[in-house]
Amino acid sequence: MKSLWITLVTLLAVMMFHRAYAQESAPQEPPFVQESEFDSSAKDPVDQELDDVLKIEDEIKQSAKPPAATPAPAPQAPVENNTVDLNKQQAEKAIPEEDLILPDEQQAEIPAPPPMDIPVEEAPVEVKAADIHEPSEVVRKTARGGVEYIRHPQAAQGLLRIEKDGTYVYRTTEPKGYTTSGNVRIGAMDAPIITSSDGVTNFEMMYDGPTVPYLSFDYEWKPFENHRNFAIQLGLGLMTASGSGRFTKSAPNGGAPQAGDVAPEQYTIAAIPLNAGLSYRFQFADRQIVAPYVVGGGSYIGMVEYRDDGNSTNAVGTPAAYGGGGLLLNVGAMSHDTAFTLRNEYGIANLWVILDYRYLKSFSDDIDFSSNIISAGVAVDY
Repeated sequence: MKSLWITLVTLLAVMMFHRAYAQESAPQEPPFVQESEFDSSAKDPVDQELDDVLKIEDEIKQSAKPPAATPAPAPQAPVENNTVDLNKQQAEKAIPEEDLILPDEQQAEIPAPPPMDIPVEEAPVEVKAADIHEPSEVVRKTARGGVEYIRHPQAAQGLLRIEKDGTYVYRTTEPKGYTTSGNVRIGAMDAPIITSSDGVTNFEMMYDGPTVPYLSFDYEWKPFENHRNFAIQLGLGLMTASGSGRFTKSAPNGGAPQAGDVAPEQYTIAAIPLNAGLSYRFQFADRQIVAPYVVGGGSYIGMVEYRDDGNSTNAVGTPAAYGGGGLLLNVGAMSHDTAFTLRNEYGIANLWVILDYRYLKSFSDDIDFSSNIISAGVAVDY
């Protein structure tokens, strides 16, 4: 009886669900159709509902019975796995280069890269580390102590002073190895003692004056390294004068011209002394302001007398000796700028103003060039 009631209640619930589903479903109008709408073998809805009720009842009955034991599945033979896991290959058998190459494939030869000409770099320049800067030493202070005077950081590099226009003046190192000197002087010398055959006319009468101009040049070479003040001296001079001739005889009956009168002929005389000797300079400092010196040596004086009337030219010579001394005044020591310019621009170590005196002694009585020579000029060391 109880099972009958359950069956009826279930049937009633199914019918109510079917009715509600039929009301909620939209009408099937073209082109929306069900797949089973035109199926001729479809069951009647009432029969279908009865079948559903019976199936539900069978399920309820089966659920009330104890479940039957399920038989154990039969053992199955292990299936051989023929797949290869590349990730589990042994490390010693896996060679990447050989695995990627087929047996029939040959490795392609890789051409060697062409040689590259790498430019040779210059040798590295050694950079000296900068000196550690230490606090500047205070040289002095003002009376009130408000201003301190210190040594300039570049004083160690030779900085001497800073001009008002901002010019830095440094102490420079000058080479001391000059070995040659030279000087040019101009002056005057006493007239030679030369007397004509008449015993009256002499050099002073013909060439108008007791002195004649004199030009000289001397070259000095210092051969000894440890004795720079000692030098070998070579030089030459030039003395020239011109004048009128003199009549040596007087006209008869007291007429003109008389002996000693001026003749129309013009005479020109030139003497060239060639000197070789030694010199010693009393110089003990590179920038010595005044340097005395002494000289001495031998000379040969050649003389030529030329006349404009066409007669023959006379040429004579005489040996001589000379000695003397003088003073050198250093121009570079008075001006640092001048000394620096001369050294760097012209290679001149010292520029001097020279004052020279020499006595020339001739050894010929007929042509006596013994005289005093005073001259002044310029001398340079280089």
